[in-house]
Amino acid sequence: MTAIAVLGTGRMGTVHARNLRAADPTLELVFFDVSRNAATALCAHVAGRVADTLADALTGVDGAVVATPSDSHYDVARAAISRGITVFCEKPMVIGLTEADKIVTLAERFDVQVQVGFQRRCDPDYVALKNAVRSLRHGDPLLIRAVAADRWPPSTEFMAHSGGIVRDCLIHDLDVVPWMTGRDVSSVYAQGAILTAGSYAEHDDHDMVTVVLTLDGGAHAVLTASRTNPLGYDHRIEFLGTAGTASVGLDRRTPIRRTDEECRPETVYEDFRERFAAAYAAEMMAFLRLVAGDGENPCPAREARKALVLAEAVERSIRLGRPVNLTGPVRTSGL
Repeated sequence: MTAIAVLGTGRMGTVHARNLRAADPTLELVFFDVSRNAATALCAHVAGRVADTLADALTGVDGAVVATPSDSHYDVARAAISRGITVFCEKPMVIGLTEADKIVTLAERFDVQVQVGFQRRCDPDYVALKNAVRSLRHGDPLLIRAVAADRWPPSTEFMAHSGGIVRDCLIHDLDVVPWMTGRDVSSVYAQGAILTAGSYAEHDDHDMVTVVLTLDGGAHAVLTASRTNPLGYDHRIEFLGTAGTASVGLDRRTPIRRTDEECRPETVYEDFRERFAAAYAAEMMAFLRLVAGDGENPCPAREARKALVLAEAVERSIRLGRPVNLTGPVRTSGL
């Protein structure tokens, strides 16, 4: 029987645990959280057992799902990798690039697969768009536009551990653009703002960020992120090429109101769990195949590192108020 440790039993731990159980009812699931009450509550809904310590949770398991707060990913993932356990780690893989390099090195040293939770890489529509773009069905890239808008602002407690809007929210599109196009990013220009109520300044964070990426070949990607969209959760992307345009995320639940006040969706996406339900299920299926040793890794640690390089460049650009050029080793996937 395959055994999987679910480390962290909050929102993402719950999503992944339910998808694991749905994918394979015979799995042995072990739950661990610094809040034993949280682990026990999830265990009551998804059959398994509760571990008293992290070491206990990692004893005798084949895989580990790291869904703890972002600033704890490094320590938790390192503990699992050091035991030779296949790891799924929620994004961001870690908060800083130095820690990312250590995770990549450690995974290669122990010959362990680390899958990072950029779930768009497992979303059927994003995969279809990526395949179309890579095959040049829509021609050479001219412009990519991405929208990332949460419906509800994060809590102060969440902000304290998330790594900020760039590493928590925008990092998805920082991963998607190079993955989708197969092109490196040569420069980054970003601006951030605080336009709504919240403790963003207290955490050196923003509630609005706009980024322009320049890709090899000259095409631009314009990424926007907002912590608040009162109409609903809105995450989508559009590709404009020399032979056509394609988009992902525009459907009958997209929270867009036309100029006619009555023209608006009857049902919108409340949050990421609804919007990307199929993607989350698919990435757990991919993880189980990885644990079994018969599947490809949708997002290895080295790939996830690229998004952190771009996230650091975005934050640097905001601080400096100017574009940041990415040249030399910083643009490569190597260490």
